[in-house]
Amino acid sequence: MSYEYEHTIEEEETPDLRKKKFWKFWLVMLTISIGFLAIIVRLVFVQIVDADVYRAKAKEQHERRVNLSADRGKILDRNSNLLASSVQSLSIAVDPEVLENKTEVARQIADILDLPYSEVSKKVNKKETSFVWIARGIPPHQAIKLEAIEDRGLIKIYEPRRNYLFGSVGSQIIGCTDIDNQGITGVELGLDSLLSGRSGYMMMFRDGIRNLHSRADLPVVPAQHGLSVRMTIDIELQRIVEYELMVGVESTGSETGTVIAMDPKTGEILAMASIPTYHPMKRNEATTGSLRIRSITDVYEPGSTFKLITAAAALEEKEIQTEDTVDGMGGLADYGEYVIRDSHPIGKVTFRESFEESSNVVFSTVAHEMKSNIFYKYIRDFGFGLKLGFDLPGEVSGMIKKPKEFDPSTKRFMGFGYEVAVTPLQLVNSYAAIANEGNLMKPYIVKSIETADGSIIRVYEPEKIRQVISEEVADTLTSMLLGVVDIGTGKSARIDGIPIAGKTGTSQQLTKGVYSKSNYNASFAGFFPADDPKIAMIVILDRPQGDYYGGSTAAPIFRNIALRWAAVSSDVIVKNDEEDDDEKKIKDTLEVPNLTGFSPIDAKEFLESVGFKSNLSGDEEGLVIDQEPDAGTKSLEGTVIKAILKDQSGLAQNTNKDRPDVIGLTARRAVTILHDAGLKVKIDGSGIVKKQKYAKNSKGEIVCTITCR
Repeated sequence: MSYEYEHTIEEEETPDLRKKKFWKFWLVMLTISIGFLAIIVRLVFVQIVDADVYRAKAKEQHERRVNLSADRGKILDRNSNLLASSVQSLSIAVDPEVLENKTEVARQIADILDLPYSEVSKKVNKKETSFVWIARGIPPHQAIKLEAIEDRGLIKIYEPRRNYLFGSVGSQIIGCTDIDNQGITGVELGLDSLLSGRSGYMMMFRDGIRNLHSRADLPVVPAQHGLSVRMTIDIELQRIVEYELMVGVESTGSETGTVIAMDPKTGEILAMASIPTYHPMKRNEATTGSLRIRSITDVYEPGSTFKLITAAAALEEKEIQTEDTVDGMGGLADYGEYVIRDSHPIGKVTFRESFEESSNVVFSTVAHEMKSNIFYKYIRDFGFGLKLGFDLPGEVSGMIKKPKEFDPSTKRFMGFGYEVAVTPLQLVNSYAAIANEGNLMKPYIVKSIETADGSIIRVYEPEKIRQVISEEVADTLTSMLLGVVDIGTGKSARIDGIPIAGKTGTSQQLTKGVYSKSNYNASFAGFFPADDPKIAMIVILDRPQGDYYGGSTAAPIFRNIALRWAAVSSDVIVKNDEEDDDEKKIKDTLEVPNLTGFSPIDAKEFLESVGFKSNLSGDEEGLVIDQEPDAGTKSLEGTVIKAILKDQSGLAQNTNKDRPDVIGLTARRAVTILHDAGLKVKIDGSGIVKKQKYAKNSKGEIVCTITCR
């Protein structure tokens, strides 16, 4: 038997091998150490160095700041009538990342809000965002339907929306706000910092499924609600002014119109209006011209209403007396390079009579004979060429030449209201100074600032600027203004029982550097009752058609406003032998306005604003094509005016008329009505429609040809 032995000899470790293992070991240890060191360094940065940053991130994930909107302050008139306030409205947005049923939600929203489905769908499918606005300030009747939509990604937010209780009445001076409730025009803009207040916020805890919960230990900063503003305007007078101005603009075919009424003793603005105007709840439909406060932003050459300033300067400086004889030169003064004419030619008359007949020739002579620096001083002292420091934004200073800029003809033309540029506010304020015994007051429209509970923060007091002329000269000028209305060019402003002092004005407009023969400004400025003035007022019409003189266009508007104001104000008393009958007639009967071309909601609001009732609910569609009683007739206050509509399908409601009567309307309004009736229109001339004729063209279409002038 033999045995085999397997002998295994273990390989001996060499020095190189040992060295290799040694470095592997320490390399692993070093790597591990570096890793631990990195973790430690990271922990130091996270827990110590950047602790505040990560604490804020964690807080942001678990807490959310919710804004608390401040209530915007109220706007009231002088008699505490609420003009503007804030109401809660619904706004909706979506979180596209969370929205569960995008197609159905988009369809429902589009149907309720009457929006294009494609527009809503694009918003709900927007990527890489968690918040997209769909609509804001949604009306209550739509908000109720939106409340019924249930989807976790639909965000419903209640935020304040401005509400204007008198609609378009006073809208230019009250102003309006944007979608974020910030003022953009009028008092809303001028006093935005006071009205808007300051928003607050509260912190809420957000759980793992993004639901919000309030907690007592989280901070709350309450909102500071805005202050309220009491204006000097009287909303009843404002309504009267706007209605009569609108009727006057329509009847004269004027492009625009402006009226300012103020208290001459204090400078308080009682009413301020321009046509066209706008509805503050429909701001997107407003034009730049309808938003503008023309009383302070627009300038014009006043024409003969400026003769009061020339007369005041001459009488105060004793350059002339009311009974001095002056020469009207038969209505024509030829100075070679230029000619001055009168529309009412006169010869040699007294200075008083030349004022009553509004002689350009006489007043050019009177102004020319005064020293330049003296004449300029009185013009500036009456407030022309300077900003009056009015409360609302946008006031301009106008333009008055300095004496060193006068050429040989300057004073002659300034004497009767040319070569000067004034604002309507400046001019009416100068008439108010005459009514106030020669004292010029600073005009203002903000009466006081109050808290929400009515506590008064600040009261704006009347501020006298200066005494321009003596009380004696002011009384003389008042008697001259009375003569203008009683026997002169302003007879159309006369009211039995109410002494009115006023002056007519007609001025050519400068067009492309040349005075136009067809474009005029017509105006009437004055105050009443003349024996104890309560209201100073100016009426200005821009480019009236046909008879363009201030005495026949602006003066009747002044008269109608004064007459209607006497009916509702205890300040203006009608003194007449037949006082009871006159007052009853004034109070009980009103002129029916022309509603043709109005939308149902506008017609309803307008009728109610002027004292009538309407058969409309405001929800109908179409335009008013006829009415009962007819426009221009007299009806008792509170009478229901029946408006007859033409709906969008072209079928008349409550009438078989298919050819609207547009005679007496402006060409622009007539075209709107005829187009809405589905008719073709041809226009001959411009201004007021005097004739219309229907005929068929070669295609068998009915064409209405309107003749305007």
